[in-house]
Parts: sequence; C-alpha cells; structure tokens
Amino acid sequence: MGDLKIGLEIHGYLNMTNTKKLFCNCKIVHEAEPNTNICPICTSQPGSKPMLPNKEAVEKIIAVGLMLGCKINNKLLFQRKHYSWPDLPSGYQRTMSGSFGLPVGVNGDFLGIGIEEVHLEEDPARWDPLTGNVDYNRSGFPLVEIVTKPDFKSAEEVKHWLKTLLTTLSYIRAVDKKAGIKSDVNVSIAPRYVRTEVKNVNSISNIVKAINYEEQRQRREHKNIQQTRTYDDNSGETIFMRSKETAQDYMFIPEPDLPVIKVDEGLVKEIASKLPEKPSEKYKKYLCLGIDEVDAKTISSELVLAELFEKVIKEINPVFASRWFRRDVIAAINDNNMDYDDVNIDVSYLIDWFLLLEKKEVSPVVLKELLSKFIKENFNIKEYVKQHSLESVSDDLELKKLCQEAIKEKQAAVDDFKKGNEKALNAVVGQVMAKTKGKATPDKVNRIIKELIK
Repeated sequence: MGDLKIGLEIHGYLNMTNTKKLFCNCKIVHEAEPNTNICPICTSQPGSKPMLPNKEAVEKIIAVGLMLGCKINNKLLFQRKHYSWPDLPSGYQRTMSGSFGLPVGVNGDFLGIGIEEVHLEEDPARWDPLTGNVDYNRSGFPLVEIVTKPDFKSAEEVKHWLKTLLTTLSYIRAVDKKAGIKSDVNVSIAPRYVRTEVKNVNSISNIVKAINYEEQRQRREHKNIQQTRTYDDNSGETIFMRSKETAQDYMFIPEPDLPVIKVDEGLVKEIASKLPEKPSEKYKKYLCLGIDEVDAKTISSELVLAELFEKVIKEINPVFASRWFRRDVIAAINDNNMDYDDVNIDVSYLIDWFLLLEKKEVSPVVLKELLSKFIKENFNIKEYVKQHSLESVSDDLELKKLCQEAIKEKQAAVDDFKKGNEKALNAVVGQVMAKTKGKATPDKVNRIIKELIK
C-alpha cells in the first residue's frame, strides 16, 4: 500500500455586485432564457475584441488570493488555451493559467495545504450533446480557479478542507453559493505517482466518492499511464475519457487582444485592509472566551452570524450568549426561511432579548416565540413585552397556588416521581406553564413543586 497524493483544481463562479461578464457588458444571469444575454464579444463573432477585464472581478480574485495566503503578482497576463469543443466558438479559452499566464496569486497556504495559484478565466458556453443546442448566456462568466499542490493524503482530509474553504470564501462573498463549485481531482499513488485527473466533479460528496473509487482502482490496476477520467454520479465510478493532456496540447499563447494588467500595490493593501477575520481565527478566538466547540464552530461558519454575535457579547456574557445564539437565534432565522444575508435587525433590540433572558424577567418559552417574530419584523422587544404583559409571573404566592393545583391534577405523575421517575415531574411543570400561558420560569416552577411534594 503506497502513499496517496491528491491535488485539486477548484472552479467557482465569482459572486459580484455589478453582474457583468468578464470581457463584455452582458449580464450574468444563471437561469435566463437561452441566448438572451449575449453579444458579439461573448459569442466570439469575427472582428470582435474583448473589453478590459471586469474591474470588480479582478479585485475579488485578489481578495481570494489574500484570504488563501498567496503572494499577489503585480502583473496579470491572460492567454489563450486552445481546444476544440462545441461550447467554445473561438477555439480557445481566455485564462491566466498555463505556460505564459501570470495568475493573480501564487505560493499560498491554507490550513497546511499549499496553494499553487489563484487565477481568473472565462466560462465556456453550455452545450447540450443530446440536442446539439448551445446556450451562450454562460459564455464569458468570470470563474475563479484555485489550484492546490498535491498535499492531501485522504478523501476525508479533502472533505474537511473544502468545507472550511467554502466558509472562508463566503466571508468575502467570493463564490456564488447557488451555482456551487466543481473540481478537477488529481489522484496518484506511490511509488510511481502517475497522475490521473478526474474532471468536473460537482459537489464535495462526489469529490470524496471519486477519490475513494480512484484510489481503489489505481491500487488494483497498477497502470503506468497518465489519463483523464470522468465521474459517474449514478455508478459512483470514474470512467476513462482520454490520455492526459500536457500544456503543449493546449498550444498556450499570450492573449494578443489584452494588455498586461498592472496591479497597484496600493490597491492590494486597500483590499487587504477590508478583509474580515478568517473563520478559523474567529473559531480560535471563541474557544479562548470559553465557548463550547460546537457553538464556536456553528457561529463562525457564517460571517453574518459571527458579526451579529460579536456585537451581542459586548453587552452579554459570551458563554451564556453562545448557547442561546446557536440554538435559538439560528433556529428563528431558519424558521422564517431566511438567508443569513437577509437578516436585518437592530442589534440593541436583540441585546434586550438576551438581557430579559439573563435576568429571567420573561420566561424562556415566551422569549423563544417572541424571537421568531422579532427576526422577521424587527421591533423594540422591551416595549412589546410591556404592551402585551409578557413579563414572568413573579408573585410567589400566586405561583405556589398554581403549583398546588397542578399537583392535585397530575397526582399520578407525582406518584411516579416519588418512585424515582425524575422525568414524571415534567407533566406537572407543563401543567403550571399552561396555566400561566408560558409566563412562568420553568426552573422556578420545578423548584416550588419539589418543595411542595417533599
């Protein structure tokens, strides 16, 4: 059994606010009617010339390179990668990768995995081999490609690394989440390390399956040839496509219709100054605050959640806040079928919610119901509680009376509790909560009931 080497070439659609293609002003719309967002440039009509690359795309790809610890080149060069396919009317793809290309970022390191390069390229059109139809809407979409060194040793390592990568890229809104990612997966086994490339694997779970299958196949067959294969979702197997291409096969040449693009050092510094803290850094910071590992990982998984949480803990104990934040705040967002980016609430009101909870001025049952409404509508929680008389039942005599009634009404449960069934008491507590319409504090009710039935 030899050592396994795995490298990735990860592709994703850049997520941009100006929604224009890389070399023309056509709109980026993923689900538009076929051939409705096209022009002579993105359909490669004779005589058409590309515009200078989309400025936002260049700045976004610089941000990606910085987040992955790359050195940013001060010059960028596109080149033509030649191959013949129905989705490529020009016969070449414009890319920063290859023999003469100057990519945006090089020599990076992300979570111990070397980053060979980060670069931009244009997406080809969409060809349907069954009908022969070609939709050029996609032609010219800006793609980010992240090429790793073959530093992975297992499919499991790849899975965890990719999840963290996507979380990190989401912090700078670099990749279109809905469009997802694809990856070419390079697998080889010692001692020969003859590389097989599995093309265009379209999800993390399929990437893992493709690696596992390819490892087993190579150990079984011992073929000493480089090859390109594809992954079949249905069979879970990789299938031979062709012998592996080399850079010479693509006949790379510098793109004569585009100049070398100079990257100003001041621009790089400006982009770097605006980058958020990485998810891994936030996770470590939360652990240092005494926050549970699961809570820390969940909260740091989304920038919106992390930023909201960090505003809350300026006023609220971090450990206390994290428990309720992970369970209840996130649940309230999900209950309203909202994307995290759509959450727009006044943080001071959310802090009030935590204060009411911490001081036990309103029962957790009521506050949970209130939170779901607040996340959607954003209102002054303190005022709402007063207007609707939602404060906890604080009259001990009244609460004691209600507990006595519940004990009589749930005598069978009381008897079970006395016999050692601790959970039986929940029925009695629930009876009191129903009588108070959830306004009593369950812990306090539980304590009073236990005192009464001693």
